Amino acid sequence: MGDDAGNGEYIIEMNDDATLKDLLYVIKQGGNGNDWPIPYTGANSFWVIQSNIGNLARVYTDSDGEWHIDDYCCDELTPLNKLGITWTFGDRE
Repeated sequence: MGDDAGNGEYIIEMNDDATLKDLLYVIKQGGNGNDWPIPYTGANSFWVIQSNIGNLARVYTDSDGEWHIDDYCCDELTPLNKLGITWTFGDRE
């Protein structure tokens, strides 16, 4: 318990050629300065990755506990430097 006691803010640095798919992977799995990935809250859990430009994608687990990402805001291979994202957060759906 207490995993939500901090402010949950992380600075994520991405390579210049990073894509939306790369960012969502880091948000989902951790890494690149993100020490707290989206928590697994059991099968059939749903998260929406929101940002200053709107919803980026939906992240969810299926009945087997496997992660999936869909409902991308744009092509998943869109370079981040073209999107203007300055902040993101995961919101339970």
